[in-house]
Amino acid sequence: MVDHFASVTFVARLRIFVPRIHVVGALQRSVYQIWLRLSGMMAAKHSTGPEVVGRCYPHAHKAMALAFLFVSCLAIFTNIVYLRQLDFIAYWAAAVMALQGNAAGAYDVAAHMAVQNSVAVFHNRMPFAYPPPFLLLLIPFGFLPYAFAAALWILTTATAYFAAVRKLLPGSVWLAGAFPPVLVNGMIGQAGLLLAAIFIAGIVNLKRRPFIAGLFLGCLVIKPQLAVLLPLAFIAGGQWRAFAGAAVSSCGLVLLGALFFGADSYLAMLHQMPLFVAIATDGLSGWYKMSSVYAALRFAGAGSGLAWLYHIAVGVGASAILWWVWRQPVEMAAKAAVLVTASVLISPYLYVYDTVILVVPFFWLAARGENRLLLAILWCIPLLSIGQALDIEQSLNLAPAVPIMLLALIFRQLFHAKTRKLLIGSQSPPPLAAWYQAIARNFSRRASRSAPAD
Repeated sequence: MVDHFASVTFVARLRIFVPRIHVVGALQRSVYQIWLRLSGMMAAKHSTGPEVVGRCYPHAHKAMALAFLFVSCLAIFTNIVYLRQLDFIAYWAAAVMALQGNAAGAYDVAAHMAVQNSVAVFHNRMPFAYPPPFLLLLIPFGFLPYAFAAALWILTTATAYFAAVRKLLPGSVWLAGAFPPVLVNGMIGQAGLLLAAIFIAGIVNLKRRPFIAGLFLGCLVIKPQLAVLLPLAFIAGGQWRAFAGAAVSSCGLVLLGALFFGADSYLAMLHQMPLFVAIATDGLSGWYKMSSVYAALRFAGAGSGLAWLYHIAVGVGASAILWWVWRQPVEMAAKAAVLVTASVLISPYLYVYDTVILVVPFFWLAARGENRLLLAILWCIPLLSIGQALDIEQSLNLAPAVPIMLLALIFRQLFHAKTRKLLIGSQSPPPLAAWYQAIARNFSRRASRSAPAD
């Protein structure tokens, strides 16, 4: 059975003397302190009573990020001295097969597993779930031994992620490192950090260099389920240059994949698709490990039909909000936050390591003084997925609640801003706001007339 988080059991194998549950509990207790401090830094003018607590923990977010860094380094080191089945081994095995001239074989589960077992005997299937263009990035890692390739991959993708975050919001690197999905990617070598770097690089350039932004965002063809809403956003916002850039890069990567690895690699990928459909719809890797609305409802006991109904309803609602926001003259940062959040809600095939990009809406909401306790709770929820992967807690899957709540909070902020002219570029008030103002003036006049004279 496919197990995307089997590798994280390395904690037990290391025989660490500190109980795992105490470590996770300490992380959970510190996250609230971290968010009190960080949201106070980013939205000081909106601060209220809890900021006093934040001042008591000026380095809490750095401590959290350093803890995640330590665990990630520990995972890398133990993989060198004792080979484990990180998720990265699927990438490495595919790269090795591509170098051997058998890229199509990466989509043959048996052949792909044989390459993994050439390193060490693993008992969990770890199939290759990415299109051929992704192999273009993996080829250099195929020249290295598995353990060192994994270390280099994690280091490279983390560097790209933090570089992109510095462009998005300077001074927020420590906060970005304290986001729990970052830890998951550091432990198992998934591609979430790279995907977040690409997404952030695109949205950072979208306002001033839309074609360049499109070139970055088109690279998400390596994980197409996260790019489903890009065309809708570009059309709604009239971002035709970004649309053109995304078309150039995505089509170019697809053609390069066919040129280097042959059309057979695409046919082999399509032949393997039923496996990943079964993973998403039948829960082969465990419903509690996935982060989609569909998976959460199935884990709660809902039937397939009901789960699909709610998942589609959430996806349609997210798409409608995306269309409305991108047609408004609001700041690009707000549009980017909506795009990221809605994109996470679309695909039924989603894991916690894919949700690193949610730092974008978190940053936007925190900078605008959103309720810090609520943000702290949402920030903590991915820790439950880590606990479930360690067999600590498997009673409830709350992962999709994070993007749903973030999208609702963003929509509320933008709707109120529209009525108050906070984010609208026009000098004239919106119709609804003008209506409110007219009512207020009317009541004011009546009150002045009825007031007794001195």
